[in-house]
Amino acid sequence: MAIGEREVLEALKAVEDPDLGRDIVTLGFVKDVAVKSAGERVAFTVQLTTTACPVRDRLEEEARRAVGNLPGVKEVDVRMTFQVTSREGEPSPLIPKVKNTIAVASGKGGVGKSTVAANRAVALGQSGAQVGLMDTDVYGP
Repeated sequence: MAIGEREVLEALKAVEDPDLGRDIVTLGFVKDVAVKSAGERVAFTVQLTTTACPVRDRLEEEARRAVGNLPGVKEVDVRMTFQVTSREGEPSPLIPKVKNTIAVASGKGGVGKSTVAANRAVALGQSGAQVGLMDTDVYGP
């Protein structure tokens, strides 16, 4: 029995995003399903919503396994990408040309805010995002 896109999508419904509690097909993460060589080769894209998804490798492995277990499938090509969503509207006049900002804050000093900010910037940069980092102490209203 040759498999098609429908069978691939059905198999991928077994792969659940642990943070969102739903499968990657229902969440709309699966794109560009291609079945070739009478069902022996399957390729698809999993498009995540963040560049620094902590379960990226797990989702890729589970998706590869789910499709690889279909009868007749010998090769599975999984492409992992991301599409960061941002608000529509005018850019901030305070920070021109900046689409997204992340603030790391606490009401107490010495808790690791600078370390968290630096590590986040490095991780986002390594995953392809253009990153700038500003670290400052703000006191008062």
